Amino acid sequence: MKGIVYTRVSSDEQVKGTSLESQEEQCRRYCEQKGIEVVGLFRDEGESAKTIKRTEFLRALEFLRVNKGKIEAFVVLRLDRFARNAEDHFAVRKILTDYGVALHSVTEPIGAGPAEKFIETVLAGAAEFENAIRRQRCIDGLSKKVEQGIWPWFPPIGYRCSQFKKQGLRKIAPDPQDLETAPLIKRAFKEYLTGLYPLKAIAEKLDEWGLGKIRGRPTNWQFVDRMLQNPFYAGILPNPWTKKEIKGLHEALISEEEFGRVQLIRQGRGYGLVGKRLREHPDFPLRKTALCGGCRMPLTGAWTRGRSKKYPYYRCYNPKCSLRELGIPKKTIEEDFIACLEKVAPRKEFLERLKNKVIKIWQEKSKIYADEAEKHKKRLALLEGKRKKIFEMREDSSYSKEEFLERKEAVDNEIAVEKISMSEARIEQLNLESLLSFTEQFLEAVARWWQDIPDILKPRFQKLVFPEGVLYKRGEGFGTAKLGLLFELSQRFDAKNYIDVAGAGIAPAPGGSLAPSVSEGNGLYHAPEGSSSL
Repeated sequence: MKGIVYTRVSSDEQVKGTSLESQEEQCRRYCEQKGIEVVGLFRDEGESAKTIKRTEFLRALEFLRVNKGKIEAFVVLRLDRFARNAEDHFAVRKILTDYGVALHSVTEPIGAGPAEKFIETVLAGAAEFENAIRRQRCIDGLSKKVEQGIWPWFPPIGYRCSQFKKQGLRKIAPDPQDLETAPLIKRAFKEYLTGLYPLKAIAEKLDEWGLGKIRGRPTNWQFVDRMLQNPFYAGILPNPWTKKEIKGLHEALISEEEFGRVQLIRQGRGYGLVGKRLREHPDFPLRKTALCGGCRMPLTGAWTRGRSKKYPYYRCYNPKCSLRELGIPKKTIEEDFIACLEKVAPRKEFLERLKNKVIKIWQEKSKIYADEAEKHKKRLALLEGKRKKIFEMREDSSYSKEEFLERKEAVDNEIAVEKISMSEARIEQLNLESLLSFTEQFLEAVARWWQDIPDILKPRFQKLVFPEGVLYKRGEGFGTAKLGLLFELSQRFDAKNYIDVAGAGIAPAPGGSLAPSVSEGNGLYHAPEGSSSL
């Protein structure tokens, strides 16, 4: 008996691993046991994940058609390698039957007998149900563990994972504190609660205390922000499925009250809880952005009592700074900041070209899979027409019976593959027109927006423009500083040297969000020869 082997994976990761080799090895071992001579091996190496095609599967069906009567077995590891749903399974199954080829599953008891056919039918229809049940059981088990107060996953830094899995056991005890890192994390929370330090400063302090050396890499503000939002440190376990918060059995690093205060500070609403020196006090929105011209430390602010009323001032409280305690009137510095925003506001020409470029690139990138699906649809329509014509030519005796069967079987193979490919094509659509129009209006009038929004939101607004703050010198105003991406692009934009090229710097990211990046040839800026480019 002669047969062919078909193996398939649906991702590059599996191709690079051992999945295909393992499938082939098991299939060949099965053929040896059943006395099947393997005359062909067809491997779809993750192609369906990229282009939603099954080139080798079509080649396998064509091989069977051309060698009709000579091949008797089509061997797969299991039925889900053959087709993804019952409809596709039985469509291709009929083609194999017409060729006189039996489907063999290495791991499942299918065959030509009534009982075996029934088993095959059940297996073809139950694969998705079985996966759903397995996933639900896993979720139920994990959810129950959380309800018991034990975190079933790896704990955050500051705790040591209970190594039950390595011992072949399920996790039955809470994770203990790590004696080396727990004190550092706890100290970071306490420092942030003073309201004196931004996230970047906390990250720097953690590295000064030795966390960077322990982790083997520098600590950044994003790490600190995620850490401050993690309720695990307050002894709270959020159940991702029921959305309930469970009291954990592990020892907390901070109290629930302290954790709540931390969240208020992060949201700019906690100034009344931590004293007058809180950096995000709504009366002094520039405390997080304006840096002292003498020591480059963030300015703070406070109200000074006069004879009849209080007066707001920004000042530096660094004891080593020569400008310490030298107050700057709130009105003066904030008017200077408005003028600074007007200088860095993107120009209309840049915003218009940016909007058009983003839309163009997004459409080009996101159309790939949609176009692929449309191609399969059109191809399927042509094949259906071709199949109808074959029947018509048989009816008017243009084809003999043998010619008709050969032509019909060939086109049926192609139709089956196109249907499978089309059913796997998916694309998420996103309309950017209204979003980009609002962004254009916002960026063009950035100074006015800063004045109109509530004071408590201004620190976060300022981060978009000056991610690392901006230096302020008394009598001189604000100096130059590192700008946010779009503001930096606008400053470097030169309409005369603008070249409309394919954009490599802005593309759709997983999940449907925009992921802008600065790179050569982004289509928005072209530096003159001899100068640096974005």
